[in-house]
Parts: sequence; C-alpha cells; structure tokens
Amino acid sequence: MKEKLIKTLDLENGLQLNLYDASRKLVGDRWLVSLIVRMDVPVTEALKKNSRESMENIDEIKDMLGDSVLFEKKREKIFVGTAEKETVFKELCDMFLNSSLNYLSKKAFPKQYILKTYKDEMKKKSLLNASKNIG
Repeated sequence: MKEKLIKTLDLENGLQLNLYDASRKLVGDRWLVSLIVRMDVPVTEALKKNSRESMENIDEIKDMLGDSVLFEKKREKIFVGTAEKETVFKELCDMFLNSSLNYLSKKAFPKQYILKTYKDEMKKKSLLNASKNIG
C-alpha cells in the first residue's frame, strides 16, 4: 500500500503536521501497521522569528540545509491481524500525538530543530573531512 495522507494539523507555531498511513499487507491476514509523520520546517522563517541569528549565519545554514528541513518520524507495529489493523493504527496516532504534539507546537521548536539539524550536519561534515585526511 502506498502512503495515504490521513490528517493534516495546523500547529500553533505556523507549521503543518501531516500524518500518513503507510501500512502494508505482509502475509495472509497479517499487516505491518505504519504511521509516518512529516513536517517541513522552513529554514529562513524559523531562524528570523525572534532570533539573534545574523543574516550571514542564516545564509550559511540555508546553504547547508536548503530552504527547508524535513521532520519525519515513523511508528510501526508488525504482524497485526486484519481485524485489529484500524484499532492499532489509531493507537499509534493517538500515542504519537499525545506524546509529541505539545512539543512540536511550541514556538521555539522550528528554530531548535533547524539548529540541531545544522549542528548534526556540521559534525558529519567534520567527521567526513577527518576520515579523508586519515586515508
């Protein structure tokens, strides 16, 4: 089964959270029940709002990450019977939203997520350069 958009939520911080059903049949009446949650986080907007970042820093971050960064989480349950499939999917959605929605809706989330992603990419780049210098 292809991903199917189930729900779109407009968050208080201006971002839009999309929930997808990516469940697929495995064998017989057994399913892999799969929830995918995605959200585009625009780099410039996230850093300009209430930010002390200079435009030079924003441009440097944007050069590395692009115009937006994809936030994506997956929740899955394997070998679920057909009769329980819908209930299990709803439970995955409810658990994710109950545990994460407040955090993802916070005003500071977009900037924090962009900066964390940028730091992670800088670390990868640094490690890659170090490995090239060794070999």
